[in-house]
Amino acid sequence: MAKDRARPFSRKHRKYWITVTGGMLLIGLFNVAIGMCGYEPPRTPERIIPVLPPAWTPAPSTDGTIGLGEIPTAVIRAFANAYPRHVPSARRLLAGAATVYELTYTDAGKTTHVIYKPDGGVIGVR
Repeated sequence: MAKDRARPFSRKHRKYWITVTGGMLLIGLFNVAIGMCGYEPPRTPERIIPVLPPAWTPAPSTDGTIGLGEIPTAVIRAFANAYPRHVPSARRLLAGAATVYELTYTDAGKTTHVIYKPDGGVIGVR
């Protein structure tokens, strides 16, 4: 038997498309009614005021603190791979004849110090 390829809005299919369309409209009305009953007016939004660092660059400190731009790329890359969600503060330390970099970050109130060689190798974590 051949498939019925009649037009979708023909008399033969009218009993189906009228009930299907009516059912879809009824479901839509129920959705709108539920949405109107469950709607709460928006609260007064709380304004977020960002705290930005000052535009001026602070004077060089005497305690060995350096800017992130002064840290070697290998050290920054190693820190970013190990601690991807943290921004460090840095100090340059002299350990004997070699320079090492101490990167510090705070997570949940706990401060962690990571010491790196200039080539990005980790010396220690405390």
